[in-house]
Amino acid sequence: MPATRGAFAQLLAPGLYDIIYEDLEAHDEEFSQIFNVHPSSRAYEEDQLVAGLGAVPTKPEGESIKLDEPIQGGSIRYTHQSYGLGFQVTREMWSDDQFGIMKKVSGDFSASIRQTIESTAANVINNGFTTTTSIDGETLFNTAHPLLGGSTYSNRASTDISLSITGLQEIILLFEKMVNERGLLKRMVPQTLLIPPDLQFTAGELLNSAYRPSDGTNAVNTMQGRLDVMMNRYLSSTSAWFILAAKGQQWLKFYWREQPQFDSQDDFFTKGANFSTFFRFSAGVTYWHGIAGSDGA
Repeated sequence: MPATRGAFAQLLAPGLYDIIYEDLEAHDEEFSQIFNVHPSSRAYEEDQLVAGLGAVPTKPEGESIKLDEPIQGGSIRYTHQSYGLGFQVTREMWSDDQFGIMKKVSGDFSASIRQTIESTAANVINNGFTTTTSIDGETLFNTAHPLLGGSTYSNRASTDISLSITGLQEIILLFEKMVNERGLLKRMVPQTLLIPPDLQFTAGELLNSAYRPSDGTNAVNTMQGRLDVMMNRYLSSTSAWFILAAKGQQWLKFYWREQPQFDSQDDFFTKGANFSTFFRFSAGVTYWHGIAGSDGA
């Protein structure tokens, strides 16, 4: 009788992978709601900062037009990281499984994949006050981002403040007055309030109440309906909150080099079946424009 290759693993693979895919698809991605997701076919992707021209100056009669030129700034590189995980099904487990253990393992496998992808992306924001840096070399959320044309600008609350009417007003004004690298006004429209689960009830009161919450004066709530609320379960702080421009107007970036791929094979010595996943991606932020926040009070 001819020998067969992968008979046991291939027998199991379709059912187990169906469970994994179904579980992954059953949960909406959170990172892709705020990150600009791109494919990549290279070992890394790189962005370069360039400041355009300044404001047009006056031209006295008879004098030559003044010349200007772009200013080159720094660069930032997205280097894709590899991820992999596997598990083994013993022959005995497969034969004796009466309680759906293999389905549970497959579900755990998909949860592991989801946790790695979502938490890695969320950590770009989680670490934005400490280690995540923008293309200018400063932390993502900073009160003094240096501009190539001189001076600085802030995308962080001057004094970290809790999520409140006052806090929202301060961050929204940072958006409305935001300038480019030459100090020219750059229209950035705040669109989304990004929060951890802990702030969902506060956010609901602030943005849905007709009158200012916790204010007995019945003053009009100017924040009502001003921002969309987006909750991300992978944000680590219980007090930090963020305001983002629309995707495409901010620079949170996620590159898929290889999306999750699955493989299976028999183990000759143990007679079990081995399963694994492998994927590559990078997540980061190029530029601080279009995102601002507070670390909370």
